[in-house]
Amino acid sequence: MRWLRQGLTLLLAVGAVAAGGLFSLQNTKEIPLDLIVVQLPAQSVAIWVLAALAVGVFIGLGAGTLLALRRSATIRRLRKQRDRLLAEAEKGIGLDSQ
Repeated sequence: MRWLRQGLTLLLAVGAVAAGGLFSLQNTKEIPLDLIVVQLPAQSVAIWVLAALAVGVFIGLGAGTLLALRRSATIRRLRKQRDRLLAEAEKGIGLDSQ
């Protein structure tokens, strides 16, 4: 099953690279990019679109990583709290039986 997943991942990656290559071959018109505060030199449309896609992917990965770290910290805190409460409950049970 693992080889199937790896094969599909590899196939998807190759397909994405091929689609990006075809996209860049079809969109060769050069345009400058004006970002209000800075004007970037003329590049092909495909470069600008693929660069925007890459920036979006990195921002998404960063945001996802931050959310995962926050969730992990919350889980760790709740586990410590659970362990502390279980220890207190065991102490209480021990005192009641004596």
